[in-house]
Amino acid sequence: MDLRLGRQFKMTRKHIILGRDKGHLEAERDRWLSEHPDFELLREYPPKIEQSLLARIGGNVPQVSIELEYTYRQRVV
Repeated sequence: MDLRLGRQFKMTRKHIILGRDKGHLEAERDRWLSEHPDFELLREYPPKIEQSLLARIGGNVPQVSIELEYTYRQRVV
């Protein structure tokens, strides 16, 4: 609780998920969210294409990424 303003605030965190393509990226995102049911997803940034030498060469390396912004769910006691 913020004592100066007399209100609560949420601490947010960010997590980056890497994938080979858009389908793999969505599957990894869904898997991560199912493994962390106590997280509340606040924002999902659009996919970005990773600009690395390995990504340009190709193969089985991460080529796209998304960033998730989340916080812990409030527990009701």
